[in-house]
Amino acid sequence: SQSFDIPTITGMKAGKASNLGEMAKLRYKTERQVILLEAELTCIDLVYWNSILHELHGHLEQSNSLADSYEKRMNAGESTILDLNKARIHQASVLVQVNRAEAERQTLLSALRSLNGGKEIDFDRMAFDLDSYFPDHFETWFEEASDRSPKLRYVRKQVEVEERQVAIDKASTLPALSLGYMSEIRTVEKFRGITIGVNIPLWSAKNKVRQSIARAEAATERRDAAEQKYYSELRSQYMEARLLKENSEIMRRTLRETDNRKFLFSALSKGEISMIDYLVEIDLYYDALEATLEAERDYRHALADLNAFSL
Repeated sequence: SQSFDIPTITGMKAGKASNLGEMAKLRYKTERQVILLEAELTCIDLVYWNSILHELHGHLEQSNSLADSYEKRMNAGESTILDLNKARIHQASVLVQVNRAEAERQTLLSALRSLNGGKEIDFDRMAFDLDSYFPDHFETWFEEASDRSPKLRYVRKQVEVEERQVAIDKASTLPALSLGYMSEIRTVEKFRGITIGVNIPLWSAKNKVRQSIARAEAATERRDAAEQKYYSELRSQYMEARLLKENSEIMRRTLRETDNRKFLFSALSKGEISMIDYLVEIDLYYDALEATLEAERDYRHALADLNAFSL
């Protein structure tokens, strides 16, 4: 014999199966988003270290020229070993910074290669996109983010699944039909024929309905909690990203307006400033440059986290 559902229940089960398929796709999108965000953050770090290396190579050339210049001046009797030693110490310090930056860059390239399935990636970018979009109004932007977030869509779909299950369990309190064929063979007589059965659920169906209602209520609470948490996290990230954006713009503008590198070396060569003054000023500039690049990197990190839903 074969039991079968009434057409209403069959349609409900088909709808639930469709929702479960959509949930599997959303789970895949969530996991994919995590990997893509990790790759984007790694690329942001690579842009930062590529920029640092580019600037440090220029700094190293200057320190090499300075050390060579003071070695010649000392040999000509125009300077002392003290100034030459200061230039050499500065030269070694810059070289150490270059090597450290290159080590960091290689580590990030290795991580990016791992994320790319072991395939090598050439990544030599030294600047971020200038036209990156930052939303002006959080609430308007959040509506789009919440609609596209696979995490939120997953918990919302979970509520739909549990609500469908409640409807299915309620419908299962209706009598179930079965249809079959029976054969009984005896020594003298043979009985064959179609059988029709009716199953009337009593207490078991009521218990199933109670359990499914409880699961649906729990899923609703999880959805509401997830939406509230997502809103709070994104608002915090939005405020942080806005502040980091302002900081990076201030740092970059100030650095551009106060770049005295070309004047410092000329002033040192003419004897207008001492070696100590030159080293203090040039190191001050590169410290500010590194702080500026760090501010830009931190802002790009925050922006990537903020827009992770679109990956």
